[in-house]
Amino acid sequence: MFRLRSFPLWALILLTFPILAEDSENTQEDTLTWQLMLAGGSLNTCSSMSPGNCTDTNWIDESMRQGVQVELSKTNIERILASSIWTASTSNGRTEIRRDVERMLNQLQGRFGDQAIALSELTRILRNTYPNLWRNLYDREWYLIRDTLQQAESQTRQEQVRLDLSKEPAGAGLFYRFVEQANRLTDNEKPAILVVTASGRDSFDAVDFYVNAFKNAGAEVRWLPIDAGFTHALAAGECGAIDKYRESTQISFDRAAKYPHLADIQQHYCEHPEQLADAINSAQGLFINGGDQTLTRAAFHFPDGSATPWLTALQHRVQEGEMIAGGTSAGTAIMPSAPMISNGSSESALRDGAHAGAPPATDCERAQDCPASLHADSLTYHPEGGIQLFPFGLLDTHFSERGRQARLLKLAAATNTPLAVGVDETTALLVNVQTGEFEVAGAHGVFFIEQPIQGEQSVASYFHYLRHGSRGTLTAQGLVAVDFAAQAAGDQGSSGEGVFLRDRTITAALQQCRRNPLLTLTRDGISVLLRASEDTQLAHVGNGCEVVNGGMAFSWD
Repeated sequence: MFRLRSFPLWALILLTFPILAEDSENTQEDTLTWQLMLAGGSLNTCSSMSPGNCTDTNWIDESMRQGVQVELSKTNIERILASSIWTASTSNGRTEIRRDVERMLNQLQGRFGDQAIALSELTRILRNTYPNLWRNLYDREWYLIRDTLQQAESQTRQEQVRLDLSKEPAGAGLFYRFVEQANRLTDNEKPAILVVTASGRDSFDAVDFYVNAFKNAGAEVRWLPIDAGFTHALAAGECGAIDKYRESTQISFDRAAKYPHLADIQQHYCEHPEQLADAINSAQGLFINGGDQTLTRAAFHFPDGSATPWLTALQHRVQEGEMIAGGTSAGTAIMPSAPMISNGSSESALRDGAHAGAPPATDCERAQDCPASLHADSLTYHPEGGIQLFPFGLLDTHFSERGRQARLLKLAAATNTPLAVGVDETTALLVNVQTGEFEVAGAHGVFFIEQPIQGEQSVASYFHYLRHGSRGTLTAQGLVAVDFAAQAAGDQGSSGEGVFLRDRTITAALQQCRRNPLLTLTRDGISVLLRASEDTQLAHVGNGCEVVNGGMAFSWD
């Protein structure tokens, strides 16, 4: 049951609405010059490891990587049991867990021998046959087991990508669009694209996907072999111990043995780090994968917080318009000069506020090692920002799909940041960092949150929500102009389940384009109100609603 609540902050907001230019047809030039592609995640691209994203799978054969395989060999089991992780735990009782793991692994070794099986099958067995052990394993213990058992990957057996066979063309289309824009910066037949996979806990796993995706889109592609472990090892002068540093920074084990060809490339660049900046200076584009933006940040900054030479080179070339940069999910979240969001749910953000500092481990409550005053869902952020390519404000991703309006609004208010941008999945914001001009591209939309204010148990702002084809100009203070797309971009996404702090309920309900109010919902003592004023402008009512100059507020008991 939904009910309307009072919001004492609305009087302030309705007195200070900006007025944005708005046209029924897009009057800007067809081609926008941009330097940043900020994708919200879930590009859902067809590949040999993601056949469910393909309209046709007949092209996939045994020469391609189709999944991760594990080997329950006695040698691998001995290495797992010998790890110091079992004795280094800060909590009691891991000796017993280690015994349970040993019993489980020996039973599975007796069942499968040295035969390779799919990682997905191993996971299914653990969940169903050993449920108590599965529930009691800490994340780092499962990663140790998973990584050590993994079969070594072959350089010739790679994940292959077919963008043209993707069920959701909007995601695949962003790869084409990135290459097309990069191509404008070179006289060569194909642009040079670098891919960074440092957002992944296993930073080697996605290399083939991104290299082959951009090759499939028409680019010359190289992997820029940085990750948190690499940068820490380089700073310590221990290039021979990158795997050791990867364990401590990424909780990733035994990667050099599992991907020897990629480890050799990384070792070379650690010994010749000047070649990283050289690679950036000769490229027209760089794209960063999804995962954990805190890991990505650690790959671009030394442990003392200073920027690496390859980050400095990237910043210069993007700001000068000499190359473009992009990312998806964490690859977008890493981009701002403003504080960089690193963790948190909307509910925790409203009730517990925002915390500057490193994010807690996802299982810190089970492991009883959460930092003081934090829990697994706490809203955390890096005050110094990310890699500082987006100069206009905060960034968030998977936005509508995970109901992140409240957490971004709360962070913007807590950090006094005038503009915050949330990008939906399978969607990108294209931005010219020199002029502030932007365009929305993809299947869903982008939220812009402006001038947040907060009370003791409420937080509010005005907002805009734009879809594919809509354009405008933004500054660090907010949007100054918007041109709605000439054609409506209807939204086929989920309507949500009413859990508006965790799913698409807010965005789906917004599609009704009602004016008074646009939306009001209440659940578990938290309410959200989206409201129109005389300055609110709506477009494509009933077919992919877009909003300029709306008001948004959350309150809680």
